[in-house]
Amino acid sequence: MNFLEKLDLLMEREGLNRRTLSLRSGIPYTTIDNWYKRGYDGLQLSTAGKLAEYFGTTADFFLREELTDPNYARTQGFSVSFEEMGHIQKYRALDLYGKRAVDGLLETEHQRMTHQVEREQKGWITHISLYDLAVSAGTGEPLGDTYYTTKLEIPSERVPEQAHCCLRVSGDSMEPAYKDGDIVFVQRVENGALREGEVGIFALNGEGYIKQLGHQQLLSFNTNYAPIPIGPYDRLECQGRVLGKL
Repeated sequence: MNFLEKLDLLMEREGLNRRTLSLRSGIPYTTIDNWYKRGYDGLQLSTAGKLAEYFGTTADFFLREELTDPNYARTQGFSVSFEEMGHIQKYRALDLYGKRAVDGLLETEHQRMTHQVEREQKGWITHISLYDLAVSAGTGEPLGDTYYTTKLEIPSERVPEQAHCCLRVSGDSMEPAYKDGDIVFVQRVENGALREGEVGIFALNGEGYIKQLGHQQLLSFNTNYAPIPIGPYDRLECQGRVLGKL
């Protein structure tokens, strides 16, 4: 794929035309238009970097024709062993039924291992991870991957069976159900697994929330807080289902 083919692919995926791309990426419209009229041989690395930043990939993706995965940036540094490559080749040879069977088993085992890492039951006491980063019941808290955990020791009868970890609530927008400082039990789920009306842990454009999932919006229980709209260009990830509080 050449540069323009990749650009067309990403613009179509995001529902953009040349003018809206210019407005949102900060690249002059004449520059984008000239790529189609006069060619892109003079494409500058800094401009490719702006495109990459906007579309969530790398400049390499635009500059190297052999790279065809728009998610290339997300896989950099991810290594695969020779044995794992063999598993991938076998998986690709399966029909739809076989792939679904493997996917189901893989998900079950992944959940089992995640469950073991973050919680462990010893007798009538359950040891479960509490993430030190609070999730906002207000206007949002930064949500990253490099925060520490502590272990809580809780009577097993008080820990929901499906809980993988705990998080602390920050703010009052989910009152009266969840108050500032409350510790909530969280079941990790694949993105998109929550249904409307359920309460979950969300990352919206890098900000962490505990909210109720509505139709294209995140909802608060406290009526003093307006719904948070989810626009077509927002990045929303569901990181878990809230099962209750300690």
